[in-house]
Amino acid sequence: MAHTKSKAVLILYTVCFSAFFASLSQNIYSPILPIIKESFHVSTAMVNLSVSVFMIVTAIMQIILGAIIDFKGARIVLITGILATAAASIGCAVTTDFTLFLIFRMIQAAGSAALPLIAATTIGQLFTGNERGSAMGTYQMLLSVAPAIAPVLGGFIGGAAGYEGIFWILAAISIVLLVTNSITFPKDSPTESMQQAKGNVFAHYKSIFTNRTGNVILTLSFVLFFIYFAVIVYLPILLTEHYHIDVGIAGLLYLPLALSTIAGTFLFKRIQAKIGLHTLFIGSNVIAACSIILFAVTHSVSLVLMALTLALFGISMGVIPPLYSTMITNEFEHNRGSAIGMFNFIRYTGMAAGPMVSAYLLTMMPSAISFSLLGLGFAALSFCLLPPMFSPQKRTKQKKHHM
Repeated sequence: MAHTKSKAVLILYTVCFSAFFASLSQNIYSPILPIIKESFHVSTAMVNLSVSVFMIVTAIMQIILGAIIDFKGARIVLITGILATAAASIGCAVTTDFTLFLIFRMIQAAGSAALPLIAATTIGQLFTGNERGSAMGTYQMLLSVAPAIAPVLGGFIGGAAGYEGIFWILAAISIVLLVTNSITFPKDSPTESMQQAKGNVFAHYKSIFTNRTGNVILTLSFVLFFIYFAVIVYLPILLTEHYHIDVGIAGLLYLPLALSTIAGTFLFKRIQAKIGLHTLFIGSNVIAACSIILFAVTHSVSLVLMALTLALFGISMGVIPPLYSTMITNEFEHNRGSAIGMFNFIRYTGMAAGPMVSAYLLTMMPSAISFSLLGLGFAALSFCLLPPMFSPQKRTKQKKHHM
């Protein structure tokens, strides 16, 4: 894609707001789960299933859509995804059958799954060097804002207009995005990178797993998001059972983590042009590991200390995702869509595994030991993976990016 700077910036914000919408459609759903249960007269297990299938479909589609983007181009995937999201949102709003609702929710997940993937891939095509890192920071910032405001919007709209109101609004936003992207997003045309992406799809993904940088980032991403969601799921239990805080007030204590994550993305945008990726990679992983260990030590001692450690963890979680995304796009120029898709798939897998495995760990040992082991494990893994990550050849490549 060869574009003027103003055109590139317009495309950037269009795809980033599209990715923001995808995150919004996922997170706006949580506050209306009791309304869904009451409206469709189904069990809590079935309502929770509607959450799980959305995550599972989103994760699987990352791999499928990533390869399609590399082989066929991004525009056709983008337009089809938004159309599917709009149609499925309307279906969710009008159906009175829970089975159909579940099917429409799965279609909505498949459609919206394309949006963050295309945003990251497009950034890799439009920008290079430090501008790419800054654009990734913008992208990640909008993704981190959505989980902070979506539950508030979901509760307000759901209370005023029911679950139907939420899905009608999602459908309306989808239509606006369809028109906007149809006008601004460039048409697909055969490029050298797309031609080099052609070939056997298994060989296509094999090149990702045999790449040292790819292996390191995918491994650390899984572990980090595993820990992140283990903390997220444990917080309500800690606050209500240990500190005896009301559920409504407990929700406010997520703010240090949410706001510091947003602050972390701003920090990444400002410092990534001044600090080499090698240094930033080491520093952010060290901060993440230390904050997890500090959380393990402080979470049952003091709310203030716990909030401070969560804020520190949030800053690292604001820096690391755009950093990893930038490094992935730098490494895989010819199969960028597949690489970002696999990166997202691994992240979602970690998100799904974290709450389940950590729940088992917490039945086996005290929470302080459980989270200490997770923090020490991430630190040890980061240290062990540094040599293959930054061999002399890799350091040369990173210096060229920094220039």
